[in-house]
Amino acid sequence: MESILGPGNGMFEYLLVLIVYAALFILMRYAHPAVELNFRVSFWVLYFGWGIGVFIGNYLFSLLGIMSFLPWLNNAFHTLVWIGLCLGFLYAGCRRNPMWEQFLLFFTFSFIVKWAERTILGTWEMDHFLMIPGNIAYILGWSLIDGVYPMISQAGLRLAGRYFEGVVS
Repeated sequence: MESILGPGNGMFEYLLVLIVYAALFILMRYAHPAVELNFRVSFWVLYFGWGIGVFIGNYLFSLLGIMSFLPWLNNAFHTLVWIGLCLGFLYAGCRRNPMWEQFLLFFTFSFIVKWAERTILGTWEMDHFLMIPGNIAYILGWSLIDGVYPMISQAGLRLAGRYFEGVVS
C-alpha cells in the first residue's frame, strides 16, 4: 500500500492535494472560463500526450535516480489531473500570450503544486537537482523544466496537426 499512497498517507491527504489543484484551477478559470471550441481537440491531444507520457516518464526517471519515486496515486493525480487537465487548460488560455509570460505561469503554478505535494504527501523529497544540492533546488529545478511546457506543447501540436484533424497550435 505504501507504493500506492506513500508512507503515512491516506485518502485525506490526497483530498487535500485535490483541493490545492481545484483552488489553482479556479485561478486559471478567472483568466479564461473555458477551452475555446476550436482548441478542444488540441486540448485532448495535450491531455493524453502529457498525462500518459509524464506518468511513464516520472517512473522511469525515478528508476534512473533523476527523480524521487512518486507513489502511484500521487503520480496519477499529478500527471493525469494536474498536468493533463489543469496545465492543459492553462495552456489553452495563455497560448497566445508572450512566451516569457507562459513560462512564468507554468513555472509558478508547478512550483506551488510541487511544494504542496511535498508538504502534504512528503513527496518531491530528493535532496538535489542534478548536481545542485538541496530539496529546494530539486523542486525549483523541476518547476523550471515545467516552465517549458508551452514550448513543447506548441511543437507537439504542430506535429500532431499533421496526423490528426482539428488540431491547432
